[in-house]
Amino acid sequence: MHNWESESSAVLQDAPAPAAATQDGRRAPLRRFFVRPRDARSLDRWAIAFIAFIVVTWGLGMVAGFQASLFILTAFGFLAAIFGLRKPLVGLLGIGMLCTMDAVSRTLLLTGGLLRWNSLNYWLLFVIVLNMAFILKQRDIQTRLTILFVVLLTCGLLLITAQDLEMGAQSVLNVVGFFGLFVYFSFGKRNPRVWYLQGLVCGSLAAVGSFVYFMQKSHLPFVNPNAWAYFPLTAIFSVCLGYRFAPKGWRGQVFCWSLAVANLAWVFLSGSRGSLLVGSACILFLLLTTRSMSQRFVYAGLAVVLALVAITQFTDLNADAIHRITKLLDPQESIDARTSGRSDLMLGAWYIFKEHPLGIGTGGFAQAWAKMGYRQSLSGFAYGKEMQAHSGWTKTLAENGFEGALVLACFVLSFAVVGWRRKRYGVWSLGLLTTSVFALAFLSTDFAGKGLWYLAAGATVLLNMKPLIPRNGSARVPETRVPGAYASSTVIRP
Repeated sequence: MHNWESESSAVLQDAPAPAAATQDGRRAPLRRFFVRPRDARSLDRWAIAFIAFIVVTWGLGMVAGFQASLFILTAFGFLAAIFGLRKPLVGLLGIGMLCTMDAVSRTLLLTGGLLRWNSLNYWLLFVIVLNMAFILKQRDIQTRLTILFVVLLTCGLLLITAQDLEMGAQSVLNVVGFFGLFVYFSFGKRNPRVWYLQGLVCGSLAAVGSFVYFMQKSHLPFVNPNAWAYFPLTAIFSVCLGYRFAPKGWRGQVFCWSLAVANLAWVFLSGSRGSLLVGSACILFLLLTTRSMSQRFVYAGLAVVLALVAITQFTDLNADAIHRITKLLDPQESIDARTSGRSDLMLGAWYIFKEHPLGIGTGGFAQAWAKMGYRQSLSGFAYGKEMQAHSGWTKTLAENGFEGALVLACFVLSFAVVGWRRKRYGVWSLGLLTTSVFALAFLSTDFAGKGLWYLAAGATVLLNMKPLIPRNGSARVPETRVPGAYASSTVIRP
């Protein structure tokens, strides 16, 4: 088994290797943080093989069925993630595939027993155990806040009944997965190109797979649109993480834009308004981080063309999606109808919080909602029934109280704060994007999906990486941002 702790300091440690003395007594140049690995071409071949296998498998799915192809690709992703214990950069491609497919595989493949919802979680737990020493050595604010949040969630399990224990444990397990994903992403420090390649792999996986899904949707079991939307949405996250490392010129960025826009079109057709808002924020990030104004106009035009092509091919889904959006904006509809009952859930969580400022316990919202009874301004939505909060903010406020909501808010804001403090390295936009995505996503979803934690883990690694050491050996960091501060053309040539 690969010893992850024995990787070179250029892979797992932030500090560069000590400088050695030369014969004339001068200090030799410090080791650069990003060094082009010997397996760069091999990594490209792996990525091409992944994409080819994905396209062929989805093609077979047009005959054998979407679920058959999904099963094959999920098994392939697990094999790649396991192989990542020996070849970590390939493992990162595999774990990206698993996180992208998580939203659909949890519903269409894992239908019962101990494996329900948790196959990926169990594997990430195994990875965490193997690398516990490495995780505990981290000093970045995101990892520390996540540890504190997990501790609060775990303590909250002591306040609930046995009936709510399964739901509470599931919430803890979902958040803990962040650390396993962080371990995989840490090996992205070795070669920045892998960030770009995993964007292509995950983007292709969701773009082609979503087409197959919509072609066969009428013959498949029902999947909650809000959950399914994270299939293409996670692919957009992967493109955003790798966009800055795309090859110079038009070619690499065009691939990224094509995949991001195609997946945004699938998000739109899902009818999930919250996911569409998050996806739009990602597209805005890609537009603003494109430096050339001419490229911005071209990519914006490309986005419009690809979106129109995808949407016009599914007119019935298009009409349903537009209806859901116009309903949200219709002032004649009640706030409860416009938000599909989420406004009631938010108000109910506020009432629960006022009665229990320290929280009712992790996983206890459903029981508390069912027992709450009539309250002022509530419309009676799902009165007396067990309902989940469907919001990370309200769930945490009701279940874990003020202290839990405060830690979660600090975690979300930490990405923008770290990005601002390190803006001279060009990570301000990524930090702001991650904070925006979490702030918006937690309005309509909780901690269940892997897409958000996938983005959080990747952003944590990118935001906290040390800058390059120049070739002349100077350890000073330039005060001004230069294009490609991490992937300098003098060091990395895609």
